[in-house]
Amino acid sequence: MISFSIPRNSADRLSRLGLACGSENTLLDHIALRVGDSQVRFTATNGKLLASLLISSEDIVGSGDCILDREQFTAAMKTAVKHSGRIAFRIDDTEARITSGTTSSVVRRLVGTFPNVDHVWTKPVGRRWLPTMSSLDHQLTGIAHKIAGSKQPLLFSSPVESGNRLERLWAVPGAQPDEPLSLSVLRSTVSAPAYWSDHELAVLVMPVTRGDAERQFDLSPHALSLPQVAALAA
Repeated sequence: MISFSIPRNSADRLSRLGLACGSENTLLDHIALRVGDSQVRFTATNGKLLASLLISSEDIVGSGDCILDREQFTAAMKTAVKHSGRIAFRIDDTEARITSGTTSSVVRRLVGTFPNVDHVWTKPVGRRWLPTMSSLDHQLTGIAHKIAGSKQPLLFSSPVESGNRLERLWAVPGAQPDEPLSLSVLRSTVSAPAYWSDHELAVLVMPVTRGDAERQFDLSPHALSLPQVAALAA
């Protein structure tokens, strides 16, 4: 048996977390929950977008991982948003009972193992962050924006090795001497995943990969010359 409670204001984002789930009738179609000593983490991913909400809780009993039905979980969070006070979770082997105020919802617990995503959040440790230079799918970034509920656009960052001084790309021209940059360093930057996070939500968006043999554009047909006036009014 696992039990804990979370603040009511976390329900807004949790009600939209399912937007990051897949749609291929696999466990990635649902919400993963990890309960630790003092925090709980809700995770959703479709393989290209990963969203994770980390919420502190002071009344955790038990620990472990489980997978919750996305549709039922989303409905439970939408119901919880309408009530005040903390949201209580009580999870057994088959279901999670989510209570807010006088209203309770039951969410089915699925059998199986959700992929481990810890490496996604630990891999950038010790690296430096730069504005994302990779190409991103606007549908994925749009989903991330909806989950975050931010009124401002999300500004994504990408990790680089601590010794790479790529911040010089954003320096004022002429402010310091230009130095050569390694092609391998630039290549790793334009193909790096994009991250965004705040106090509760963290998002990963995988880049759109491109090859050096990609078809080249021919835009010359769009450069139409104006017809000359016949004989310039001869």
